[in-house]
Amino acid sequence: MIRKILIVSDSHRRTENIKIAIDREIPDMLIHLGDIEDDPEIVRGWLDEAAKKAGKTYPVPAVFIQGNCDRYSGADLKKAAVFEVNDHRFFCTHGHRQGVGFGVENLMYSAMENEADIAIYGHTHMPFDETFESGLAAGDEVRILNPGSISSPRGGSKKSYMIMTFDNENGYKVELKKLQGGSK
Repeated sequence: MIRKILIVSDSHRRTENIKIAIDREIPDMLIHLGDIEDDPEIVRGWLDEAAKKAGKTYPVPAVFIQGNCDRYSGADLKKAAVFEVNDHRFFCTHGHRQGVGFGVENLMYSAMENEADIAIYGHTHMPFDETFESGLAAGDEVRILNPGSISSPRGGSKKSYMIMTFDNENGYKVELKKLQGGSK
């Protein structure tokens, strides 16, 4: 069971900031929401190294989304990803294709089309955490999250990332964390 997911976005070649968060959190999974502008294999190595040191299972699963600034064309970078973790269905995207700079409505519809209860995006460099009624069935909700930027925040926010932790009943909580230090 995955207990802890590290969610980051918009590292923009300051990949060492991700290493700081990995070493601090030792996650069971990582989601990078785009604009890494670097080779994801570097991050995979750090994930596995941290898990190995902590006596955790590795290789650590990781999802890498392609952002609007990503020129790296490896197969690791996906335009969007839909997957399940602990009975929750995720829709992950960078967000520029859904126009998240103008609101999250299109993102919510994309999540609903993919029957996801969690939608995660980047692109705006500003943290976001809100739950919306999906309208598909009574009680159906979509939680929309953005961890902000781990390297170049906007709108007065600080360098940040999110941690999603799961309990034994597959309930989860999300925490926005500030990155102390890191490169400028």
